[in-house]
Amino acid sequence: MYIRESKTTNKKTGKVYIKHTLVESIRTAKGPRQKLVMTLGRLTLDRSLWKSLAFALESYLNGEQEVEHLDFFDLPEELIEEITHQRAIIDNNRKLKAEQDAIETKEEKDIREVDVNSLSVTESRSLGPELVANNAWELLEFESILQDCGFKEKEIALAAAVIWGRLINPGSDIATWRWLREKSSLNDFFNVDISRVHKDKVYGIADKLLKHKDKLESRLYKRQKDIFSKEDTLFLFDLTNFYFEGNSKANELAERGKSKEKRNQNCLVSLALIVDEDGFPVKSKVFEGNVNEPATLETILKECGVLDSSKKDELPFLPIIAMDRGIATSGNLKFLRSKGFPFTVIERANRTKEFRKEFQTLEGFTQITDSKGQAIHLKQIGSKVLCLSEAKAKKEKAMLDGRIKKTCKELDKLVRSVSRWSKSAAKRKEADKKKVKKIKDERSVSDKFHEGLGKIKKSCVNFDKLFKYQFDEKNGMLSYQVIEDKDNAELHGAYVIESNKVTGTEKQIWRLYMTLNNVENAFRAMKSDLGTRPVYHQGAERTKAHLFLSILAYHMLRNIEYRYAEEGEAKRWSTLKEILSTHQRVRVSWSDANNKKWFKLLSAKPEVKHRDIYFKLGVKNKLQDHIYST
Repeated sequence: MYIRESKTTNKKTGKVYIKHTLVESIRTAKGPRQKLVMTLGRLTLDRSLWKSLAFALESYLNGEQEVEHLDFFDLPEELIEEITHQRAIIDNNRKLKAEQDAIETKEEKDIREVDVNSLSVTESRSLGPELVANNAWELLEFESILQDCGFKEKEIALAAAVIWGRLINPGSDIATWRWLREKSSLNDFFNVDISRVHKDKVYGIADKLLKHKDKLESRLYKRQKDIFSKEDTLFLFDLTNFYFEGNSKANELAERGKSKEKRNQNCLVSLALIVDEDGFPVKSKVFEGNVNEPATLETILKECGVLDSSKKDELPFLPIIAMDRGIATSGNLKFLRSKGFPFTVIERANRTKEFRKEFQTLEGFTQITDSKGQAIHLKQIGSKVLCLSEAKAKKEKAMLDGRIKKTCKELDKLVRSVSRWSKSAAKRKEADKKKVKKIKDERSVSDKFHEGLGKIKKSCVNFDKLFKYQFDEKNGMLSYQVIEDKDNAELHGAYVIESNKVTGTEKQIWRLYMTLNNVENAFRAMKSDLGTRPVYHQGAERTKAHLFLSILAYHMLRNIEYRYAEEGEAKRWSTLKEILSTHQRVRVSWSDANNKKWFKLLSAKPEVKHRDIYFKLGVKNKLQDHIYST
């Protein structure tokens, strides 16, 4: 056996993900092949120790308790720790298998005559993602919370259907209904049959969940804190929007605005969200699509109870507020100061020019590295932290170079056009002298030049700071040159974090602000992993219900991802779901010697990759196999 390293690259971000597996070579009819023995996560061991680790694990898997040919106690400490960790995983997998075998052994043998030609498998249903969803559902005590909200047994099962559906099979409500009927084993997890409910029941249960929005959000967040023993320290606030399909004329929330996804031709609906420093949702609020971003802050803080003395028991503290510059207006900062809120923000107004000298010399700056190993330079001046990111500087320079290159191409086209227009104007004058039919397009060269230049300026930000041009109308000549913008170039990658009543070093304040990525991750997950976009509903309440289902599903998603990351291997839910999609629950049918038809509903045995995920999340399959006849 040996250890294999695999690398995958995110095509959008360029980030490289590494994982390690223990594999062995086996002989097959088609030649040597590699067989996966177990996943090891991402190893931090030096490569020179991989061979020893592989040998130790192979020996343990083969039943040898001690490592032959190696003095276990003379091994490097880091190798011993890794061997111990991986042995624990092997022991747990063996325990799970032994428990499953014990269950199977306890079952009385049921030997029958079977017409093997009649054997068939029908109604193959997804099981793996549902097992993980049920695990999160039980941990978050959804059933108890819904019972307290007055939900009956069948309504609880329907609520699970729409929330799990958003988590496992993102899409519209009608897509969730089809998934429940045709693809999922969800019905087997509940004591009531909801596999054939009418589609209107799916819409109805979403509306009922919305009626209990405040209680559900409050109880679920409290439960997340209890599970992970979390303390309230930081609230991250941001706003995003989702686009509608259709004209949505009857929807009072549907308004045109600036789309985060460049879908400005569609009507929009906005969602304001507060999450804590670990990305768990605290409070959400739906607004019209054209809402002014800064105006949402005070509204949602009031709904959290921090501005209402009558709700002090609900949220008896003032959390640190972190916002990006889209919401950090001078008015909002003044509001936060007046209420005594500690906060950390990048102001909407660009403050970097005020500290040009500091950014030029980097005197007194402290250098740190971020999670990607990229250098960040920090300096604290009063309530401000000056930040210079080398990676951000490279990105901004690359974006500027790209914009200049694109504009140069457009200007080159305009140069050729000016020359062509000038020649056409000369021909037109000649035609006028000879009194022949006039050439079309009576506009002057100057008019056409300024029209073309206006289009270029509109598409190129800061055109006048980047380009200098000369236009000679008489000779039909246009020339230009690129201006080196030294002032802005010196500030590439620079930004200023403003804080108030936040104690700590510049590094601590910077890391505090950078947790804003968690709310951005929440929006990304809701838009992609949970399929919240586009919105098809034509009514405002249905739109709110649609978005709230994503909030509830995100509670489960974040709970799953957070627990999995705590086991030392971070994976997105979409990746886990894809791996688990091959674990199925099926219905087997056959005929006996008397031609009687029999059926057995059973879960497929999980593969190694499935068991690894179940072990890390503490998932157990509680579904019973059962046999019946017609």
